[in-house]
Amino acid sequence: MGATGSLQDQDACLDGKHGNDISIESKQKPCGQIRGQVLVPEEAWRTYQDNFVVQMHGLPGCGFWQGIRSRGDFEDLRHGLEEEKDWTASAAFAQPLEYVNLQPWKWTCYMRDTRSCLQTWLDEVLTSDLCGSDSFREFLFRQPPATSGDAAQTVLALPIMGHILSFLEQPSDVASLSSLTSKSLNYSGTTLCNRQWERMYAERWRAFHEAQVYHSELSRQPVDWKSMYQHTDAGRHEALLEVYDREKKLGFAMSCMLAKVIWDSRTNSYIASYVSASQVLPERISYLETYRLRFCPPSVRRQLRPELRPPQAPDVYGYRVLAGVPDVKAGQGVELQWKMQQGSPFGWWFGIVESLERDKAGRARLTMTFEHFPSSSRWRRLQIVIGDGSTRQCAIGGWHGGVRAVTHCEQKEWAKFFPKEPVFF
Repeated sequence: MGATGSLQDQDACLDGKHGNDISIESKQKPCGQIRGQVLVPEEAWRTYQDNFVVQMHGLPGCGFWQGIRSRGDFEDLRHGLEEEKDWTASAAFAQPLEYVNLQPWKWTCYMRDTRSCLQTWLDEVLTSDLCGSDSFREFLFRQPPATSGDAAQTVLALPIMGHILSFLEQPSDVASLSSLTSKSLNYSGTTLCNRQWERMYAERWRAFHEAQVYHSELSRQPVDWKSMYQHTDAGRHEALLEVYDREKKLGFAMSCMLAKVIWDSRTNSYIASYVSASQVLPERISYLETYRLRFCPPSVRRQLRPELRPPQAPDVYGYRVLAGVPDVKAGQGVELQWKMQQGSPFGWWFGIVESLERDKAGRARLTMTFEHFPSSSRWRRLQIVIGDGSTRQCAIGGWHGGVRAVTHCEQKEWAKFFPKEPVFF
């Protein structure tokens, strides 16, 4: 079973009609005369994404239409028709797959079965004259039913508009879009422009963006990315981030420390004010060293809750102890919560697991090594007890909290900061 296109293919009407000429309510051609076809794109076999090429032949005002739609899009259309038209097809969808330990042959069978079911279901929709419904219009042109008759919405709903906006690399280009378009396009394009502002924001301030998305999802409040861009560029937005290789001092080698960070556009750099029990001068971090910044790791956000800050909480999340014993084995990379001063927040310190012994109380004795120290250093090897969320003193000095396992990608990030020479004190 072949495919007629790739996932890069965009929704397209190929008869030269303008967006406001597209109509699927023409009285001259009922839905029964429209032919639909569902195909599996070549990329689907290796990407494990249940996307399909959908083609429409004989669509009034458009002629031939083609676009990429997922199984989820078909599910939305089915539910929409059930609510809007009180119509239920006799054809059923194939059962979704469990993605755990999925074998290629199972995926192949699933995609073939799903394509066949979707084809049968789409044929039934077309022969039932439902293509004039708001749900079907939304399926084709990805526009809200309430504004489906708006020509500006029809044009902006086409993915080509997103591609046009993607060429706008500078904030001034996006900001001036309103002066170069009609009022209707400018008003209707707010969502697309917001996405473009977000893309530019993420490309310029990756860690800021990750933090803002996290807080937005928790609060369920959308972000006005244009305003956020302007506030950040003006130095009026502060984010609680973690900084690798603090001040590039040997004493902070292979660590990641908590800091309140703002952007300084005058010097094209970040200003990091470290959270500490001592008075510490801010560090200026060049934009070229953006890779040194990160937001609280995803695996610990649910427990440490970085969104809670004074006055909602007594302290920032760096003072909270990570409980539990990670599923790690010898040779695996981990990050240890450790601090030298009791009144300071924990930093993350990268090390390698040597051994792990669990007990019946839910705790474990972990032995780990810090390989940037020579074998003769007292800092090289550490044995600690973890799991119960307690702060304990370390044999090497200071206090420790919990431990988190690092992913393969995170370990590659740590490798960027490994000292060229062993660290001596």
